[in-house]
Amino acid sequence: MLQPSTLSTLRAAVAHLHEHSKDSGRLYFQVVTPKETRGKRRITKPFTVHPHSEDFESCPVQCFKALRDHPALRLRPANSNLFVKSNNVSQPLSSSTVSSWLHLHFIPLCTNESRVSIRSLALDLGISPQANIVALGN
Repeated sequence: MLQPSTLSTLRAAVAHLHEHSKDSGRLYFQVVTPKETRGKRRITKPFTVHPHSEDFESCPVQCFKALRDHPALRLRPANSNLFVKSNNVSQPLSSSTVSSWLHLHFIPLCTNESRVSIRSLALDLGISPQANIVALGN
């Protein structure tokens, strides 16, 4: 599972969008997990984000396109952070901001229960039938 601390350290160079293939419109990125190893080697996990067909404004793929095409970010170095502050695109997003957003905005979209952790929500969604998972799209 992606943790806020892992999300906040993702580099822009790891994400790419397939625009001219059968996977058109999907966002791909790989995460090298800093806290997990297998055989003394860090684990690399691939992720695919599918575009939302009905909710354009909250679509993570559209957000990535806006970030990628932003005039102030076009010439940024490849090793810069993928997630940046919307009001100051030269500053990376902190893991506490990612965590706060998940707790304030994402969890309420997925459940009405109080005091739910991201980890327990991910575990519940992981065992749910894929047709019932609206928020993740994977």
